[in-house]
Amino acid sequence: MIRFINCIKRRKDVSIDDFRKYWNSREFEDLLQQVVDITKPESVSRNLTLDVDANLMIREERGSREPFDGIIEFWWQNGSELMDLYNSEAAREIRKKILAFQKQFVDLSESSAFFTEFH
Repeated sequence: MIRFINCIKRRKDVSIDDFRKYWNSREFEDLLQQVVDITKPESVSRNLTLDVDANLMIREERGSREPFDGIIEFWWQNGSELMDLYNSEAAREIRKKILAFQKQFVDLSESSAFFTEFH
């Protein structure tokens, strides 16, 4: 199983509430649905980090930095088939659209996106 994980950090000038508005917006949902339509993942998850005391406690115990504000995951069975889809013109176009939309609320330099192998 191949997973694409996108760990997203909000821009410093964007409040948590505004980040959540972008994240939960119909426009963002529609863009992600286009990714699904093009790349046909078996599973997709979109998660928001909770603003709870337990997260602060964990950070203090570990001495770690603030968590990502959101995480998006896509799962596929076949990596070679995925790369054909990922490199398609349609996939390139939707990645450009998502990037343009995310620049409104995402700090790309503090975010991270990568493929993993799940066992």
